[in-house]
Amino acid sequence: MATTQKSEDNVINVINTARLILLAGIVLILLVTIIAIVPAGHVGVLNTFGVVSEYELQSGLHFKLPWQEVVLFSIKTNELKETADTPSDEGLTVTLEVSILYKIDGTKAGEIFKTVGTNYEQVIIEPTFRSIVRGVTAEYDAKSLYTSQREIVASKITDQLRPKLKERGILIESVLLRSVTLPAQVRNSIERKLVADQEAQQMDFVLAKEQKEAERKVIEAKGIAEAQVIIDKSLTPQYLSWYWISHLADYNAVTYIPIGSNGMPLFKDVDSIEETGKIGAQ
Repeated sequence: MATTQKSEDNVINVINTARLILLAGIVLILLVTIIAIVPAGHVGVLNTFGVVSEYELQSGLHFKLPWQEVVLFSIKTNELKETADTPSDEGLTVTLEVSILYKIDGTKAGEIFKTVGTNYEQVIIEPTFRSIVRGVTAEYDAKSLYTSQREIVASKITDQLRPKLKERGILIESVLLRSVTLPAQVRNSIERKLVADQEAQQMDFVLAKEQKEAERKVIEAKGIAEAQVIIDKSLTPQYLSWYWISHLADYNAVTYIPIGSNGMPLFKDVDSIEETGKIGAQ
């Protein structure tokens, strides 16, 4: 009897344990179906059998009915890389590689879900961008797109793309023009012309530098000539005597200087000395 009773107790314990596990599973499933967690940087759109709530769920923990679905939309800045073949002003085909930085307006996520769905990049952003970029690049020739006008083109695309997508709940931050690819023959021609322009600019710089140097030498020569005229007028015997006496201490060697009757050093003109020497030689 004791053995039978023990067996019955074991069966009851197993049944109770199974019931507890089943109950815990049911509670866990219920918790999973009635709790929605919206991660940071996202909003949630509550969908009840195709009926979308007017209000978006902000990041955090939310309770819902088990049959309700929460669709997540990222409101962080996203990058869409796009490659487009567009015409230039001359009708050449130019390939643009572009990065579009955008984010979803958190207050319009429900509207986007109702009118477009979650594939809004393919349905809204890409077609709108391609249409605008074709219109903008058609205003410029290939050389401008390849060289100096990239920032202007990117700015124009941004200015035209921003209002069109804003009304659909998509905020454009910027459009970055990463690269422009032209037909090889056109690209080589432009690059050769750019090299030639740089060489011409270098030559202009060299010529301008030489011209400035020539002007400097003329000014310097003119200054020296004028200085010589001024010095020639100021070299009086009195000044030379004073200059000699004031610098006499600079010479350590013994120097013999002829002295005149006035007690001052005698200064002779070189030309007169040479002339006297010639007369003596005759």
